[in-house]
Amino acid sequence: MPLFDSSADFEFSLGDEPHHADQSDSIRDSDGKLVSWPWLQQHAGQVWAPSSQLAAHPLDRLINLGLDKASADGQRGRKHPGVNAWFAYVEDELHLSAHRPMDPLSPLWQKLNEEWLFMRFACALVEQRHVSINTVRNYTSAVQGWHAKVHGIKLAAGLKLERLPAMLKGLRRVFGDPEVKLRRGFAPQALRRAMDLLLDPNHPPHANIRAAIAFAFQGLLRSAEFCVKDGTVFNPKKHLTRFDIKELRMDRLVIMMTPCKNMKQLSGKTSPIVIGGGGEYLDSCWEILNMLRVDPTPVGREKVTPLFRTPSSNKPLQYTHVLTTLRAMMSAIGENPEQFGTHSLRIGGATALFACGADETVIRTMGRWSSDIHRLYVRACFERCCSWTRQAGSTVVTDVARIFDDGDDDDFD
Repeated sequence: MPLFDSSADFEFSLGDEPHHADQSDSIRDSDGKLVSWPWLQQHAGQVWAPSSQLAAHPLDRLINLGLDKASADGQRGRKHPGVNAWFAYVEDELHLSAHRPMDPLSPLWQKLNEEWLFMRFACALVEQRHVSINTVRNYTSAVQGWHAKVHGIKLAAGLKLERLPAMLKGLRRVFGDPEVKLRRGFAPQALRRAMDLLLDPNHPPHANIRAAIAFAFQGLLRSAEFCVKDGTVFNPKKHLTRFDIKELRMDRLVIMMTPCKNMKQLSGKTSPIVIGGGGEYLDSCWEILNMLRVDPTPVGREKVTPLFRTPSSNKPLQYTHVLTTLRAMMSAIGENPEQFGTHSLRIGGATALFACGADETVIRTMGRWSSDIHRLYVRACFERCCSWTRQAGSTVVTDVARIFDDGDDDDFD
C-alpha cells in the first residue's frame, strides 16, 4: 500500500506537543504490545530531541550570542517573514508546534510525513497568501535555516526534501512567473530638476534628503545602505553615521559603509564609497557639504548621528519617507510616480555609468555585486572611481525606462 494516496483525501496527524525525554510514555504496536525504541521517546509519529544533557557552562552565553547574531535579525532568523508564516500556519492553523526537531534514526515514514507537512505549508503560501513561487523558495529556506540554528537540525530530521523543489517546479509551470514590475531608473537631469522644484537646499530636512539622493545615485546604493526600514532602531555599527565620512572636499568624497549583501555586514564598515565632485546635475560632494552647513553635527556626536537624518528627531531617513519624496518629485515633473522607487536611484546610476562609457565589469564592481572585488577596485583605481562617479552625475540620459532585474530589490534583508 502506498504511503500516500494522492487520489483521495487522507487523515494526516503529526501528534500533539512534544513530550520531554524524562516522560515514561510508551508506544504500542498493532497487537497492543509495548514497544521500546532503541533511540529517543516517540509520541504520535513524531520523534523529538531531548533537552541538552550538558551542564550549564560559562561559555554557553557566547554560543547563544553567536547563534543569535548569525542572522541579521539577531534572533536566529525568527523575524524572517517566512518563519513568521511558518508559525502562523503550523501553530495558529494546525495547532501543532513549529519547533519540530526529529531524531535522524526515526522511521522513514515519519520523516516523509514531516516533508508532506512542509509541502502543505508551501502550498498554503501559494493558495492562501498568493505568494510567488520564488518567494516560497526563499521562505522555506528561511524556515530550515531558523530551525537548524535553534535545534541543530533541519525539519524532517535533516532529510533531503526531494519532493519540495519538484513540487515548486511544477507549480511554477502551472501558475507561471509573476508579472515583472516595470522599474524605471532616474535620469540625472530629471532628478536634479525635480530636486530643485521640491527640495530647498537651505532647509535642513530637505538638505538631508537631497544629499541622500545624490549619494545613492552616484554611489549605486541599495535602499538599506542609505536609509532604514520604518521603525528600525538606529544602529551606529551598521547604519551610516556622520563619523563614517573619511574625506570630504569639493572634488571628492569618501564614506565607509557596511554592504547589505553577501553577508559582509558581519565584518563591519569595510567598503569605501568614493564619489568625485563637480557633477553637472548631481554632486554628492556639494550636497553633503551643504547638508553639514545647514544641519551641523552636534559636537562630539559624530559616531551616533545618522549621516542622513531628520534633524528635529535625530532619526535616520526612513524608507517610506524617501520613497514618498521620490515619487512626489517624479509627479512634479510629469512622470508616472508608480514606476519609480528608491531602487531607481541604483538603476539610474548604473545606467548613467553605461551611458558615459563604463563597461559591465566596472558597473558591477562599483555597484558592489561583489564587495571584496569592490574594495580591491577602489584601492587600485581611486582616481578612476572619482572620474566615473563625476561623469555619472553629469551625463544626460534620455531613456532609462526598462524592466530591470539585477538580483536586488527595495526590500531590506
